[in-house]
Amino acid sequence: MMGTNNANKSSISSIVYITGAGPGDPELLTIKGKRVIAEADVIIYDSLISYGLLEYAKKGCEIIYAGKRSSKHTLPQHSINDLLVRKAKENKVVVRLKGGDPFLYGRGGEEAEKLYEEGIPFEIIPGISSSFAVPAYAGIPLTHRKYSSAVAIVTGHEEENKEKSCVNWDKIIGASTIVVLMGYKNLDNIVKDMITAGKSENTATAAIQEGTTQNQRVVVATLGTINEKVRKSRLEAPLVLIVGRVVGLRKKINWFEKRRPLNGKRVLVTRATDQASALSGELRKLGAIPIELPLIKIVKQSKNIDEKRIYEAIENFNIYDYVIFTSCNAVFAFFEKMQSKGKDSRIFYGKNIVCVGKATSAALKKYGIIPDILPAHGDFSQKGIIKKLEKLDLKGKNILFPQAFEINKELPEFLASKKAVLNNLVVYETTVPTTALPAMTSLFKDFDPKNPPVDLITFTSYSTVKSFAGCANFIDKGLLKKIASSIIKFGSIGAKTANYALGFGIKSDIISEDKTIDSFVKTIADFYKNKR
Repeated sequence: MMGTNNANKSSISSIVYITGAGPGDPELLTIKGKRVIAEADVIIYDSLISYGLLEYAKKGCEIIYAGKRSSKHTLPQHSINDLLVRKAKENKVVVRLKGGDPFLYGRGGEEAEKLYEEGIPFEIIPGISSSFAVPAYAGIPLTHRKYSSAVAIVTGHEEENKEKSCVNWDKIIGASTIVVLMGYKNLDNIVKDMITAGKSENTATAAIQEGTTQNQRVVVATLGTINEKVRKSRLEAPLVLIVGRVVGLRKKINWFEKRRPLNGKRVLVTRATDQASALSGELRKLGAIPIELPLIKIVKQSKNIDEKRIYEAIENFNIYDYVIFTSCNAVFAFFEKMQSKGKDSRIFYGKNIVCVGKATSAALKKYGIIPDILPAHGDFSQKGIIKKLEKLDLKGKNILFPQAFEINKELPEFLASKKAVLNNLVVYETTVPTTALPAMTSLFKDFDPKNPPVDLITFTSYSTVKSFAGCANFIDKGLLKKIASSIIKFGSIGAKTANYALGFGIKSDIISEDKTIDSFVKTIADFYKNKR
């Protein structure tokens, strides 16, 4: 009786979802696909899926890589089939996550057959196929009333044991549009076979590498010249080939790359770990490939931070007429200390709150505080604060200035000249994280100025510049000069950061007007738009 109950339980709760993950862009996963990933006890995934999809998995989910690329197979297909059966018989919910659609050259049919033979319940969850998604992202519609009413989809990678190809090119070339998937390895033969079968070598043709992803690259040529152009452009697999007059529409409909001016650009983000994601996220939206290499670390406890002074300032907060914040880090550090003493935003009642810019203002708003004094747009800096304060009578006014250990002295010197009573309160400092040097060594070892590991290096503060230069000089005394004189572009947030970088021999190609992430990202995007 007990065995029967267990068998019933297994047949009800175990299931395999053969799931299409889409063509590469993680946002092209279906809603149902996302749901079953979150429910899975086991995920067995292929090489071409976006790894971001695995983040939807629940804690404790067993994740198994079973990818196949060309002749390199982590597991042969029969072993994958057996694995699916074995995991399902362990009374588990299994997701077989496959790139594109599982029933279009995805071998999902073979896996479903095996599950049927073993009596294991399964569902097929279709995915957005690269056969039409990749051309769409390249601005190439497969059908068009003027140019194409028939589409043929062909695999460029057939089973290796076949004596001859099953592709009947004599019939296929009659289609207005031909899509060849997985054709990189056999591209030369595929092109020759089409031309031999009667397709004109002057037919418009496009090759698309890693379509729908940040690495998407497209070359357009004729059928007769596409192979040469692919090799010359160093395109790699996975590759989708489109042959037909519809390729010409790319000139008008190329939306993906036009909307993403940083498409494929490798951008080094040097901000602290907990701040890098904001910049990386905005760059990613524009098509960039952010490479996070945190060169600074925000420290709130050190020998340079006098906690006794901080707590005294908090206890005597009522004496201050003005409180100045010139960074988000100062806001977060000060409020953290304040709240540890049982205080909240109410102690700011009646104070004049001065803020350097939008980002710092947004940080204050998280605590329910709206600054009273904010520099004009385009002037978010200490100089901008000075312009706002210079007409005020500050003589004898008590001013609290929570700040970093090392800051620009321009504002404190101005306040001293106005006879204000200033408390420069160090609440945090920036240091170089222990991971910075090994990470930079790994990225820039064997540096080739003509083929560098990144396209753009970003600096968001003096500290990021100083740390970058220090690490480079530690690795090799001549490395910084090599990097600075290479084809790499440099971007600095604000003119002062750019001038500071120039002191190390680094000339900034991109300088944002405001010291905000929004302004910085827009300036970077405009730079690359104008370079086209």
